[in-house]
Amino acid sequence: MDKGFRRIAFTIMGLTALTVISVGVYLWYNFNARSRLVLVVPSTAQWFLHVQTKLLRGDFSASTTAPEGIDVLRKTVAALPIFQGMKDAGEPGIALYSDVVSFGMPEGQFLALSITSEERFKTFMKSLKKRNLLKGGIDKGRYFYAEFPSGKAYVAFKYKALVIFKPGDSRCDYHVAESAFDQVFAEKTHTMMQNSTVQALYEDEPEVVFYSSAPAFGLSQSLDFPTINNEQAVSSYVKFAYPGKKGELPVSPLMLVAKAGYPIELEKSIDKENRMTAQTALDLMAKILDLKIREIAK
Repeated sequence: MDKGFRRIAFTIMGLTALTVISVGVYLWYNFNARSRLVLVVPSTAQWFLHVQTKLLRGDFSASTTAPEGIDVLRKTVAALPIFQGMKDAGEPGIALYSDVVSFGMPEGQFLALSITSEERFKTFMKSLKKRNLLKGGIDKGRYFYAEFPSGKAYVAFKYKALVIFKPGDSRCDYHVAESAFDQVFAEKTHTMMQNSTVQALYEDEPEVVFYSSAPAFGLSQSLDFPTINNEQAVSSYVKFAYPGKKGELPVSPLMLVAKAGYPIELEKSIDKENRMTAQTALDLMAKILDLKIREIAK
């Protein structure tokens, strides 16, 4: 398995039908989070990252100074072959600025995005096939999936959720992809939101949540961003919370960043009091995501 994808949640690459989700889970989640996209994450996932980008945009809406990483990421995404020639950002039917969910399983890594229009996305997929950027297409009932020409990644969608799957073993074929998607789009409730530790991570409505099932994948934590303007950009700090570490010694906010493998001097990202500004945290998130996108787009 690609350790870079497994270790960090800031990576790239379903929505289980609400009618098959238990009432308890649905009611809890409906009152304690802003997006249902995270319901695609199976309870068997080794780790998952949920970035509530809509909330982040609200936090920084009063600031006119965007971190460098945001501009870098924007240019990288705009240059991706699949988006070439598009004049309307809404053309693919993908909600790029709502939420991003990434998670890992033994089969590989996944990226989930919301779909604003299934019809638009179907049309978008057809255009990708004409340009030889996508091939095949099988309707499995619970989901529809297709394969990227390289054979190293697959894409599936259903119930307003788009899920991209990158197998951990490049020699895997479509049987592995179907097995993986069967778990993501399962008929029975098996969502990660049934986990009490995960529920605790969402208590203060943080913008970013990272859950790990074992120390090898990182440390479960949430990141709560403050609302800032230009004057507060260098003095507003992100609140890191570690539900599983209550009562223990403080944890460095650099732990999660370090697992990304991004080539920077980590110590410069925090001050003497072990704090990280919101501007710095957003910049790092964008640069790490940019790095992962460029790695997988090669």
